[in-house]
Amino acid sequence: MNEAEVLRAEGLTRVLGEVTAVAGVSLTIAAGEWVSLVGPSGCGKTTLLQMLGLLDRPTAGQLRLAGVDPWKGTVSARTLLRRERIGFVFQGNNLIEYLTARENVALPAWRLLGSRGAALAAADGLLDRLGLSARADTRAALLSMGEGQRVASARALVNRPQVVLADEPTGNLDKASGEIVMAALGEVCVTGSALLVVTHDVGVAARANRTLTMSDGRILDR
Repeated sequence: MNEAEVLRAEGLTRVLGEVTAVAGVSLTIAAGEWVSLVGPSGCGKTTLLQMLGLLDRPTAGQLRLAGVDPWKGTVSARTLLRRERIGFVFQGNNLIEYLTARENVALPAWRLLGSRGAALAAADGLLDRLGLSARADTRAALLSMGEGQRVASARALVNRPQVVLADEPTGNLDKASGEIVMAALGEVCVTGSALLVVTHDVGVAARANRTLTMSDGRILDR
């Protein structure tokens, strides 16, 4: 593995029933690089992202995160690797509804650092960065879709991951909120982390260092 590489996938394949959702995808993402992934709905982008984020086991192929093959380790080792190294922005935000915005953002940091105070302080800083300080103590169930997506973006960044995987992070946002979120996500590249964004937004895709196109479970270009 090249020292600059954060993520490497070789021949990743995911078969779901009789459907091959992802068919032999190979890609690399370097430290400090922003890659956009575009393609029609249903072409396998989200399934690929879930495999890269260690949320779904590939049917075939190999994945290396910072030089480590996560599927050769234990479940607990994989959970720790995901917590330490990966930030994931889900398309549907996946917030815990009964927790506040602040608690949702702080939770991954609390689990990693073991300090509730430090985790809440980190959460407060990110919520302020994303224009959500006034909603910090609001339960996630009462947030608007746009607010929820911004909270989810803050949660993905709180542990300063090596790679951030974002699935349509601006899909439920107005233009102004989308700009705030993408500015915050883009800042991770300045600090040497990698960013992979699945998007239908041509404006978001245009910000990337590199854009990959996916169709029928395959990457058409690298």
